[in-house]
Amino acid sequence: MVAVACCLAPATALAQAEGANLWFVRAGVTPSFILPVNPFSLIDAQPSGAAAWAPGITVEIGRRTDGTKEWQGTYNLPSYGFGVSTAAFENNGALVRPIEAYGFFSWPFARISDRLGLTSDFGLGLSWNWTAASLVRNTPPLEVLGSNINARIDWGFYLRYITTPRMSLYSGIDFTHRSNGGLVQPNQGINVLGPKVSVQYNFGPDGASLLDQPPAPPFHPSWDVVVAASGGLKNVMESTAPLVRQDFSAFDATAAVRRHFYTFGRIASGVDVMYDGSTGANLDANGVLWRVDMSQRWALGVFAGYEHIIGRFSALIDFGDVVARGWETPETPRFYERYGWRYQLSDRLFTGLSVRAVHGKKADALEVGVGYRVPTSWGLDRSR
Repeated sequence: MVAVACCLAPATALAQAEGANLWFVRAGVTPSFILPVNPFSLIDAQPSGAAAWAPGITVEIGRRTDGTKEWQGTYNLPSYGFGVSTAAFENNGALVRPIEAYGFFSWPFARISDRLGLTSDFGLGLSWNWTAASLVRNTPPLEVLGSNINARIDWGFYLRYITTPRMSLYSGIDFTHRSNGGLVQPNQGINVLGPKVSVQYNFGPDGASLLDQPPAPPFHPSWDVVVAASGGLKNVMESTAPLVRQDFSAFDATAAVRRHFYTFGRIASGVDVMYDGSTGANLDANGVLWRVDMSQRWALGVFAGYEHIIGRFSALIDFGDVVARGWETPETPRFYERYGWRYQLSDRLFTGLSVRAVHGKKADALEVGVGYRVPTSWGLDRSR
């Protein structure tokens, strides 16, 4: 709330130009349900006492767009900004209350009437203060997610009702994922889903969102080919001993064919060549760290996915299957997911941050990468 108060001062100073003031503040509440299987119920000896709900609050500062740039009209005048939040995870009397900071992008993708519309919000940031708690009664406290600092990814769909030119009410469903990206173990990951209600106050009237926007330029579907490489670090052992806490490298080379099939989206299909430096990592009877030879740390996967385009940014999610690997056990998962963000540095070059995960919620590796896009003439109408 201190941050909100700080923003009110400059807003007052610019009162004479309030009609052009595009800044806003927004506050929301969400009584989220913790999706199974969560770290609390997974190891709690008394599931009836394990955390099942995580009520939370959010406070956000943002800026609306006014259509002065082409991409703003294409996205129906979106908004973006910065938020802070907290949630309460109470387990057998122990309270874990993380503090979070994130950036968000709010996209009003459908208009029902002049006052009512549908909006989708995307958020990415950090969650910390995951203090250790006794997940089972009368046991030593443990780190809930394995790390005090974790990634926070949020996605919501809302009905937005403009009550006055300065006030809007949001109501809908919100999903939030938190995990440390596999950098520290144990990394169970935790997902919550629940209703969310928010109220937004605009420092300037919301007249711009009611103006008729010029029609978007015609869209022409296209194909392209991308190649990318990413790398990161991961940890697979749960002991606090320095030797066992050793970080291992992870690498991923990708080649894919993409179809830009509508203004905001692409579908993709391709192959992954993956290297996992932690393959087979274990301690032998003498306490010596062991892992398989380098030639056995490679895997080949095929994937398909969707990429949602937001100007130069895009949010992606891929689903893959490992078709060949150098070493595995019956417990080694074949299916994997990848989700994250990309930023188009130029027409050809892009960079990205992604999480590779297994079992839907458990992050396997956090990776940073670069890629190159090759446009093609496949499927283009040559008569134009």
